[in-house]
Amino acid sequence: MDCLEFRRLLLQDPYRAEPELLQHESGCAECAHYAARIRQQEASLRSLLNAPAPPPELAENIRLGARMERRSGYVRRVWMSAAASLLIGISISMFMLFDQQQARGNMLLARSVIHHIEDEAGHLREPGPASPDRVRAVLARFGAELVGDLGPVRFAAECVMRKRTGVHLVLSGEQGPVTAFMMPGEHADSPIPIDSTRFHGEIIPTEWGVLAVVGERGEVIAPIATRLARSVHWPQGSRLSAQTPLAAHLARLGIHSPRTL
Repeated sequence: MDCLEFRRLLLQDPYRAEPELLQHESGCAECAHYAARIRQQEASLRSLLNAPAPPPELAENIRLGARMERRSGYVRRVWMSAAASLLIGISISMFMLFDQQQARGNMLLARSVIHHIEDEAGHLREPGPASPDRVRAVLARFGAELVGDLGPVRFAAECVMRKRTGVHLVLSGEQGPVTAFMMPGEHADSPIPIDSTRFHGEIIPTEWGVLAVVGERGEVIAPIATRLARSVHWPQGSRLSAQTPLAAHLARLGIHSPRTL
């Protein structure tokens, strides 16, 4: 396959993953750079189409602030007490708004994971296996490296996840297929539970982004998350240290392996 044919096919679908395309991309630095740019543009376009609406209370908060500012010009005799009350009120509102925004962000992140799994439910039926070479090629697009055994992998691909692209894996669990999303650059302050009528799992913050692991109800997620942490080396640092959020969270679950985490 020559460069012209590679770029023509990539413009049709930036996330095509035929072996010939992957082979050409891995061997041609210019086409690899071109592919990364095209995928980033595609992710940005999809993000704009799916951008969440601003919180409904934002407009009312702005109007309330404007009214309070105008009123302060007419009550100068009690300006100091009013200003103190206003500062207290603003501080409380800011803390409440921050908590609300954080909770809303967590909810949107968890919902996007469930929606992604449901929208691409066909991947849960992939018989596999995806070869280790295939998994390495997908991880290499993000500078990550496969350094251990993930166990049977049914599906491996780069996918659009919210505003960026990430790694989409489907592994084999005890209760059925288990989806793992590695979302570099995504942010979460603490683990976020995922629950639906069919699925359950968790989004776990790491040094490089977040790791989402979701299986059928009844699936034990922690061992699979540990296996992923041990087996994938991200460029932000050599494997997750015992001080990282993911390692600390797994330790709270009773899973300790300081030499490999």
